Amino acid sequence: MTVSSMSKEEKKLTSIKNGLESMRSTKRRTVVWPAKLQVGEFEFRSTMYDISLGGIRVKLSLPLARGTEASITIKNQVTLNGRVVWCAGEFMGLKFCDPIDVIRKAFKTLSVGL
Repeated sequence: MTVSSMSKEEKKLTSIKNGLESMRSTKRRTVVWPAKLQVGEFEFRSTMYDISLGGIRVKLSLPLARGTEASITIKNQVTLNGRVVWCAGEFMGLKFCDPIDVIRKAFKTLSVGL
């Protein structure tokens, strides 16, 4: 399929995928895991689709502004601090704010292969 024959939505998705690939600085793993975001006094249940030692891609029906800080609880096991670095529709990327050694220790077996 050529770019000119793609629908507007297909072009948008391709653009998002290409953007994600170019922004990635750490190895990622595709997952479908429950996550909880705590933003101030508000709690949002969501689903994670990618995880790395640098951050996560999460789906949330309410978009959060770039720069929003949140605590992220992954699989009801690990809680880390993060910041929204991009948002595209219902998907957003959160970069972990904790030091890498804290992230590795928190992840334990979840970080195998990352």
